[in-house]
Amino acid sequence: MTRADMTRALMTRAEATEQAPTDDAVLLGALLEAAHAAVYGYGVLGARLDDATRPEAVLAQDSHRVRRDQLTALLVARGADPAAPEPAYDVAVSDEAGALELAVVLEQGMALRWRDLVGGSDDVALRRLAVSGLQESALRATRWRLLAGVRPATVAFPGRG
Repeated sequence: MTRADMTRALMTRAEATEQAPTDDAVLLGALLEAAHAAVYGYGVLGARLDDATRPEAVLAQDSHRVRRDQLTALLVARGADPAAPEPAYDVAVSDEAGALELAVVLEQGMALRWRDLVGGSDDVALRRLAVSGLQESALRATRWRLLAGVRPATVAFPGRG
């Protein structure tokens, strides 16, 4: 899956969620797929960061692993079959600027998926989880934008395409 394909898939999913209510398992499955991509992507981009910035990528990757495991457990509890990660993702980066850009893309993608769950579920516990995940992704995306020198570093509506 290329970065463009990943972005297109995230956007399509967000648009579909705005139009019709969706089963919680479908939303959780989409989140799990994005979490798999984030874990992989942070493994790739971390190698291109300097020693001062790399620990932030490690922390982000660990955070996404925890969320991935949490989403997997939620899907299993609902009787769904959690998707396995792709064998590889097209997320090659050649320098620190590309790594920072990829980190922002990964967090924006996660924010889209979390926002889908906030608006698409009637389950209060899932909505709380989704708000928390959306906040985490928005904060990490802001931090990566600041490190990349992108201004403004914040967006008005995180998770909005």
